[in-house]
Amino acid sequence: MTAKLHLLPPPGGLRRFAVANLINTVGSGLYITSGTLFFTRAVGLTVEETALGMTVGTGVGLALMMVFGRLSDRFGPKPVYVSLLVAQALMMAAFTQVRSFSWFLVVAVVSGIADRGIAGTAGALIHAMSDAENRITARAQLRTSTNVGLGLGTLIAGTSLLVDTAAAYTCVVAGNAVLFGTAAAMLLGVDAGHRRAPGTAGAATARTAAPLRDRRYLAVTAANGLLALHASVLSFALPLWVAGHTEAPKWSIAMVMIVNTVLVVLLQVRVSRRTGTVPQAARMARLTGVVFAMACLTMAATRSLGPALSVGVLLLWAVIYTAGELAQTSAEFCLGFELAPDHAQGAYQSVFALGPGVMRALAPTLLATLVLGNGSTGWLALAGFFLVSGLLVSAAARSANRDRGTFRRPAETFTVPSAERSAASS
Repeated sequence: MTAKLHLLPPPGGLRRFAVANLINTVGSGLYITSGTLFFTRAVGLTVEETALGMTVGTGVGLALMMVFGRLSDRFGPKPVYVSLLVAQALMMAAFTQVRSFSWFLVVAVVSGIADRGIAGTAGALIHAMSDAENRITARAQLRTSTNVGLGLGTLIAGTSLLVDTAAAYTCVVAGNAVLFGTAAAMLLGVDAGHRRAPGTAGAATARTAAPLRDRRYLAVTAANGLLALHASVLSFALPLWVAGHTEAPKWSIAMVMIVNTVLVVLLQVRVSRRTGTVPQAARMARLTGVVFAMACLTMAATRSLGPALSVGVLLLWAVIYTAGELAQTSAEFCLGFELAPDHAQGAYQSVFALGPGVMRALAPTLLATLVLGNGSTGWLALAGFFLVSGLLVSAAARSANRDRGTFRRPAETFTVPSAERSAASS
């Protein structure tokens, strides 16, 4: 089945990257599920202290994302990415030794920096390890492995929830440290395919990359960030809405998550093949806004339904929402790669990742105020938000695509001369 669905890249560096990513995200699933309980029940922090530390860590990490992008352009994305994995392994291990809020804050900040750095350099590493023909497919396959890993990690973490002891939660965090280290070790021997000439030329191009002055790329980044609110709708708004505003049984929340995960694993690669060019991705982004709006209208109806009908509508919502998620991420993969110059993928990819990153930080407050505080009317407002966001992404992408030639440098300027390539291969 795996071969037919092409859930993994072909044998080679990209496949090892996908497996390493799977291992890494199993740990992420462990940590997301049980991390907060570890800090409150094993370390003895309050919920407010835990939230503050994580928020500060994420904020500092977002502020420094572009630093790691520039380092990727200068030294290659693989050493930067692997170093960040090692840093996260060390920070997870350090968490198990924390016994005060002050030390927790220090470790949380370093962990937040490493976490956002990993998110900001992953795209540059995929770009370096793939060709134009398979780049978007490779990104989709990496996202498939991410979903599988998160699902497995969540299931494993369920054991710690059943045991519900400080030792069990500590084992979860320690296990995450081991998995980060294992993922880093798997990538050490991988050829990252860094295609820039070494020495001063590479350093110079890294220094001159200016994504923060590329207004059209920033416009696409900002608009895509708005559309990325959908991720928090699933992880934050859905559980609170179902539990507090509908008559649906609470197990239906897990049902929605399972349906979403299965559909993403089965269909992400196939959908991504429909967004190989910027015009295709722009059309897909516009469609995404419409699909997410339909999902919001569907969710608004659940408030007035009985338990049985609510479950049926939630199942329908899961299918519609996942269709929008598949379309949005596929368009995002294409726009992030294709609208950035090849010589500065690290800097540009780290800036592009800021859009979803900032939205992830703002989403809980936004959704609590807009949706959860206004009932069905809030879902109608969110439908309008997604419609407009999809149109903005499409318009910004088309505008940026018209000017691609003005910021792209000739490819031959940044490739290793043929003689050097021959020497390297021998």
